[in-house]
Amino acid sequence: TAAVWITLDARTVHRSEVAEADLPGALHAAEHAAIGLLPLFATCDRWDIGGLSTAAHPDTGAATIVVYDGHPGGAGFAERGHDAIRDWLTATRATISSCVCESGCPSCVQSPKCGNGNSPLDKDAAVTILDAVLDALADLPPNLNHRRDLVGTDPA
Repeated sequence: TAAVWITLDARTVHRSEVAEADLPGALHAAEHAAIGLLPLFATCDRWDIGGLSTAAHPDTGAATIVVYDGHPGGAGFAERGHDAIRDWLTATRATISSCVCESGCPSCVQSPKCGNGNSPLDKDAAVTILDAVLDALADLPPNLNHRRDLVGTDPA
């Protein structure tokens, strides 16, 4: 299938000031919210896409959020997310931070299809992590949508 991923290098994680123990919940919550918002940018349904997040991905060696097309060979959803990465993640952050719930709900960071029972999730830390990612993206030239060690797509 195809995927878009966000890899947070150690410097970005450090700058976020998210505690190591809170990082899995931050990434997981950000992943869920990103999956929920991608349909606004990729004309798909949240059931057409999936995701995973980990504080130490075996292939990247870093904290990573992956959102992938749920169709064999991909259907272009991840690619459209990649193309709109700044707007997509800005909307994701805004959705989480504007939700009036205390610690996460189906409107912001909980997913109806989470294989981990929506655990761990850290709503506040997800906003902080997304701030760090958006700051890193802001450092890039406006016509450049990705940097190899921050955001990428993989058709494999």
